[in-house]
Amino acid sequence: MADEPKADELAPRQENAVLASDAEREATVSRLSAATKEGRLTLDEYSERIGDAYAARTRGELDELVADLPQTAPGAAQVSYPSSPPGRKTWNVTPIGGMRREGHWRMEQETISITLIGGMKLDLREAEFTSPEVTLTKFSLIGGVRVAVPPGIRVEVTSFSLIGGRRMDVVDRVAPDAPVLRIRSFGLIGGVRVQRTLRRERHRDRRRERLRDRY
Repeated sequence: MADEPKADELAPRQENAVLASDAEREATVSRLSAATKEGRLTLDEYSERIGDAYAARTRGELDELVADLPQTAPGAAQVSYPSSPPGRKTWNVTPIGGMRREGHWRMEQETISITLIGGMKLDLREAEFTSPEVTLTKFSLIGGVRVAVPPGIRVEVTSFSLIGGRRMDVVDRVAPDAPVLRIRSFGLIGGVRVQRTLRRERHRDRRRERLRDRY
C-alpha cells in the first residue's frame, strides 16, 4: 500500500490549487513589468507571460510565471538594474539608407536615426529594454517608420510629415506600469505604422493547457 501524502506535502498542492484573485494577477503582472524593465525578460517573453497571468485561474499558475525571477518581499521597493548608464544614446546617421533591426538586441534609452532617404523598420519581439522608457527618434526627408511590438507594451507616438499618415494597431490591454516605447518621427514623406504581433498565440494556448492539467 502506497504511503499517504504527509500534511506538509499536501499544503503546497492545496495552495497552488486556490483560485487567484484579480489583485494577485495584477501583482504578478507588476513583477513581470519590473523584470522587463531590468532587462531580465525580452518584450516577447513579457507579452506572453502577462497574457498567461490575466488568463490564470489558480495561484499555482501565477507562481509558475515568476518562478525564475528574483523574489520580492511584500512591501519592498522595486529595485532597477539598468544594463547601461542613464541617458545612453545610439545614433544611426547616413545620407541614404535607413535603420533596420530584428532578432535579439538591446535597446538603449534613446535611439536616433538621421537620414536623407531611408526609413526605420524595427522588430521588437525579441528586444530587451535597458530602461523602463525608451525613445526612438527619426529625422528624414523621405522614409517612414514601421515597428512591430508584442502585446502589452505601451506605445506613444509623436509624428509630423507632409505626406504620410499614422496607423496604430495597438488596442490590447496594457498594464499601468508596463514598459513604455516612445516613437518620434519627423520628415516630408513617410508615415508611422505600429503593429502588434501574435506569433506565439498557439504556444501560449498549449502552455495554459499544461498548467491546467498540472493543477
